[in-house]
Amino acid sequence: MSRVSRDLVSAEAAEATRLVRAALAGDSAAFETLVLRHEARVMNIAARLLGARDEAADAAQEVFLRAFKYLHRLDIQKPVEPWLVRITVNVCRDALRMRQRRRDTFVVVERVEPVDESADQHLDVSRKQERLILQRALGTLPEKERLAIVLRDIEGLSTAEVASILRSSETTVRSQVSRGRLHLRAAIDRLTGAES
Repeated sequence: MSRVSRDLVSAEAAEATRLVRAALAGDSAAFETLVLRHEARVMNIAARLLGARDEAADAAQEVFLRAFKYLHRLDIQKPVEPWLVRITVNVCRDALRMRQRRRDTFVVVERVEPVDESADQHLDVSRKQERLILQRALGTLPEKERLAIVLRDIEGLSTAEVASILRSSETTVRSQVSRGRLHLRAAIDRLTGAES
């Protein structure tokens, strides 16, 4: 990492700490700024874990409600983003458990939506199809593997960061990622008919 990059990261961390302190002192605008800075990341993680944008929006709202409620528990010497990612993972786990309970009670037709149908309406069909297949394949993975794959491979967090968020060992995360990749490849092959 270059000196300029380190300085930028340090400045962002200092600004985040200032915003957290201000929010803890009752400044609602400071908390709103924190939300705006991290909203897209939280939404993307939630969408990938839950498989549907509407559920991800509900989850993101719950994430920030919990963040507001428990902001006093945040160690301001540590970065805000990993704390928010951990809350996101926990909220999504809760949502997945509720979804499973509903499925156990009722017959539900599963729907899977593309992860990101952003403002660019001119995405080519093949990219949309690839995203849909990836989202469906992710939905077939066991929860722990899906969490590890989304955080490590899709969100680009380090193994150490994923282990910290999931409160697991790095060895366990590497194992979950490795198994998850194999299962993901098999699921994609099944969905695309690439099995021989």
